[in-house]
Formats: sequence, structure tokens, C-alpha cells
Amino acid sequence: MMKDEECPLISIVMLNYNGLEYLKKTVPSVLELNYPNYEYIIVDNGSSDGSIDFIRGFERIRLVENGENVGYSKGKNIGFREANGEYVLSLDNDILLTDQDILGKLLSMRGKDTGFIQVLFTDIDTMHTKYYGIYFSFYGANLHLKPQDVEKIRNCKKQIPIGAATGGCFFVSKKNWDYIGGFDESQSFNLDDMDVGPRAWMYGFKNYLYTGSYAIHLGINKTQTAESYANRFRLFFSGHARSMIKNYRLGSLIICLPSLFAFQFVKSLRYSVKKTSPKIFLAFLGSVGFFLKNLPDTLDQRRIVQSKRTVSNDLFLKIEPPKFD
Repeated sequence: MMKDEECPLISIVMLNYNGLEYLKKTVPSVLELNYPNYEYIIVDNGSSDGSIDFIRGFERIRLVENGENVGYSKGKNIGFREANGEYVLSLDNDILLTDQDILGKLLSMRGKDTGFIQVLFTDIDTMHTKYYGIYFSFYGANLHLKPQDVEKIRNCKKQIPIGAATGGCFFVSKKNWDYIGGFDESQSFNLDDMDVGPRAWMYGFKNYLYTGSYAIHLGINKTQTAESYANRFRLFFSGHARSMIKNYRLGSLIICLPSLFAFQFVKSLRYSVKKTSPKIFLAFLGSVGFFLKNLPDTLDQRRIVQSKRTVSNDLFLKIEPPKFD
């Protein structure tokens, strides 16, 4: 048990948009945490489902109302700016914490060179998970991780480096977050965790997976309509390509950017045929157009980001998904 004087203020920042049914389950798990010095901030992106009245019912929660849906990246950044803590635990509104002592455990895991610590989490209906970090391949973030047994991951005693921490549940020093630069607000989503994670590595920090306990992801989206696929592709290429240009060395970029384009071209075309809808492929083309429109700004951002690089290699590209056999 940590003494009170050893407990720096930790801010728990949660972003919400029409997530009342999730909040009814996840808010109590935060309020019941066993740590003597934390604040709880919920940033609301203009909810209309009763979320705001529900949040106002808790004196312990500081509510920040945006009044409109400003998007995932900007909403999270607002929460971090509101945070007074030396450290921040960032949560999505559908993440249910299961370990009341998790704040102290995360705090004890930190080091001077620690960037992001991701908390292991799994979907509510399974004990096999793909949420054990973000790893990168030659075409960008590896979205085809093999599901791993949660208990096998928890039994792993060695420290596990990860390319990036999944945005739904991560722990970071506020000072390091500010230095890394926060989430890119040039688009509303698909430009968050897989952008700041590599940048942490190139600035000399290291990202790790916390395996001491796990959280539960309640918001499982099983919808597989043409509309849902089109929404996934709408800002995917633009976000991942911008992240690559900002963060990758030129040698890596020459290989990875064309690979990302080819992979997303084929994938969106295949799903369009499978769902007999051109919307999916058109969404991909729209994302390419959005990327090209923002390319001058992206190149400006690359110059800024690369000027702060302290590690010459793209170490995050060399981190492979761990095996928990």
C-alpha cells in the first residue's frame, strides 16, 4: 500500500458522446478506485441521451461540456488540458475497470523514459483479446492481431514493449503528453493512438503493456453493413498516411506509404464487391482526397516533429506482437 505522501495527483479523463448506458456501468468502477489522490473528469461531446444529467448527479465528477461533437481527438485533448494531475489515465466511456488498485500499480510501473502504458482489456463476451497493444507492419498499424488468452497475458512476468497504446485505456505522464504533442486534431478520428505512439519512441520514450489486471470493453460494434464499412474507410487512409509522413524516417516512408495505399485500395474494393456497394470504395477515395488536400500542412508538421527526434531509427517498426504461449 502506498503512503498518501507518495501519491501524486492522477487525473482520470473520460470522453463521452451519447454513452449513457455505458456510463451507468463504467462510472461506478472509477469512483470506487482505491487511490487517495485522483480527480475524475468527463468531457461530453454534446450528448442528447441524458448523459449530462447523469454525470451531474455525482459531485466527485468534473463535467466539461463541449456543447457539440468536436470529435475524438479534440475531445480527448480538451480533457488533457483540463487535467491537473501529474499523470493521466485516459478512458473511453465504454471501458469498465475491474481492479480497484490499478492507479497505484500503474504508478509503480512508470520510469523516467516511460511514454505510454496501455492497460490490457478485452471485449465483454470473451477472454481472448486483440487489445494488447498496437504494433506496426509495412502497411501501417497491424489490424490483424491474433487473439490471445487474457490469463496467459496476465501470467507473463516480463516487461512487454508495444508500438503504441490503444486509445481506449492508457496511462501517461502529463508532462510527457504535452511534450509529445497530444492528438492531431486535423481530423475527428483515426489519427490518435497510432500517431502519438510512434512519436513517443522517436522522442526517446518507451511504451509498455500493463498485464497485472485487465479492463472490460463494453462497446462491441458487430454491425457489418455497407454504411458501417464506409464509415471505417472514410478517414482511415488520411489518418494513417498523415501519421506516417509526420513520424517515419524517409527510408521507412518510401516503403510503408505506398504499401498502405495499395493495401487500403484492395481492401476497400474487396469489401465494396462483397457488400455490393460502391460506398466503401468511394469512402476510401474520399479519404485519399482529404489526405492530398492536407498534404502541405502534413509536410509542415513533419518538419516540426522530425526536428525533435532524438532516436535515429524507427524502433516502433521493429517491435513484433508478443507470443503468450
